[in-house]
Amino acid sequence: MALTRRRLLATGMTAGTATVAGCAGVLEDELASEAATVAPAALEETGYEERTVEEVPVERTVSRFGIERTIEARNWYAEYDRSISLAAVGLTRVQAAVVAVLSTPQVSVLGKTFNPVGDYSTDELVALLQDRYDRLENVERVGSESVSVLGTETTLARYEARARLVSAGASLEVFLLVGEPVTHGDDFVIPVAVFPRVHGFETESGAVRTMLESLEHA
Repeated sequence: MALTRRRLLATGMTAGTATVAGCAGVLEDELASEAATVAPAALEETGYEERTVEEVPVERTVSRFGIERTIEARNWYAEYDRSISLAAVGLTRVQAAVVAVLSTPQVSVLGKTFNPVGDYSTDELVALLQDRYDRLENVERVGSESVSVLGTETTLARYEARARLVSAGASLEVFLLVGEPVTHGDDFVIPVAVFPRVHGFETESGAVRTMLESLEHA
């Protein structure tokens, strides 16, 4: 998988600004989001730990009729993980259950909001977790469920796939959960989770739901 987190975010900015490039006076030169994070009580309940909450600024240059403008988007990326046993596949306990949340600013033109991440593929969303999981293959959607994120009911899609666990250098069968972007304030918030499935079983769905339903966003 070639995408990195920063490149993924840049891709989103390209999609958003391409729609509005050259529309003088309607697009700010700097767009900033607020971090979306899991409440401490939910982390304590689920056993997950915060790995990073980082601001990821991305600059893109757009042009129209020979005039160029540089647009900066200040996104936020939060990641949490939990150690789980993979003895059934010959691995000791590893940080293999991962939940990530991306918040990115909306792009608005003449009262209409454009979603810069609406066309991301499953591979691109999993690129958020690239330093944990890589080489996503055999992706198959197997269901969906409704979950409340920041007071909005949204769809959490479930996929089965095979991915490489970077820390162990091994390929595993995994479940991938991808939430549809939620509009909150001036941002879009997108949750993603990846965790192993061993012989078709997993135990993380409940913890993931608890964490997503506890998200906080200024």
